[in-house]
Amino acid sequence: MKKMAARRFLAAILSAIFCPAASALAAAFTVNTVTCLPPNHSVTIGFVEYLGAVQTKADEKYPGKLKINHRGGVEVIAANEQIEAVRTGMIDMIATAGSYYVSVMPEIDVLALSQLMPWEERKAPLFRYLDEIHREKVNAVYVGRLGSGSVFQLFTRKPFSTLRDLAGLRIRVSPTNIPIMRLLDCEPIAMPNAELFTALERSVIDGFVLPPPEIVDFGLIPMISHSLAQTFYSPSNPVLANAGFWDGMPAELKEIFVAEMELAEHKVIEHARGKMKIAYDAAQAANIVFVELSPEESKRFGDMADKALMDTVKAKAPAESEKIFALSRK
Repeated sequence: MKKMAARRFLAAILSAIFCPAASALAAAFTVNTVTCLPPNHSVTIGFVEYLGAVQTKADEKYPGKLKINHRGGVEVIAANEQIEAVRTGMIDMIATAGSYYVSVMPEIDVLALSQLMPWEERKAPLFRYLDEIHREKVNAVYVGRLGSGSVFQLFTRKPFSTLRDLAGLRIRVSPTNIPIMRLLDCEPIAMPNAELFTALERSVIDGFVLPPPEIVDFGLIPMISHSLAQTFYSPSNPVLANAGFWDGMPAELKEIFVAEMELAEHKVIEHARGKMKIAYDAAQAANIVFVELSPEESKRFGDMADKALMDTVKAKAPAESEKIFALSRK
């Protein structure tokens, strides 16, 4: 009896040694995820749907072999701390925004100027380069990008008619938008989106820069009187995975994650564009004034915005920023 038990134990060990793939798929492969944006944001919706699609496909092909645990958002890990969580492996995968990890990868901001859609990027040398530098700098795999079907736009409580009128205004921004606001002689102020309504109500800030759908998401329309019609930059929303986790994932499951990401990239763009229309319709219904610049001023502003971003990033990561910019041209 003891000899038979010993043989079985030895057989199990040999099986694990010589059949690692079968051993890896013997138990459920667990994935823990978080997001940096609100539940009603296009990226969050798209990411959660993506995870659901991956789980469904895995259940169909490999029942019981994958378990995805979406932990939530900033209530679990603060937005600017999620990159460290994925770097260390505390979290396996995140849907984030480039502006939340420019402190460790300033060059990621150049994606705000990309001319490529996520699915075009995936087929281009840019995708491989982004994966390479993410592995090197933050121990993460660049899985894809859920966006951008949106843009950044300036909204204010106070009326204005030219760029000169913006001088001195206190504008809430993300790190990506600080340089251009400074060039406009505005005072950039950082604060969580959830605090914007109260800050506007109490005149702590005079305006903010956000993608248009978020004026609806955060109930900000009653606090806005004017907006700069000209938009600038496109938010980048990478999906990143801890490198050790990703490289250790069974190949069968990894194929599903990649295939479903390619589909999700299209779906998120469609959803974001739909939310853009809803936001503009709501803004027009509220009689928000969209200030149109003259052709000369419009070109000057566009050139100024692009140069402000590139100059800032090049000062911190010259080689990487130049390469990302070159590879993101059509």
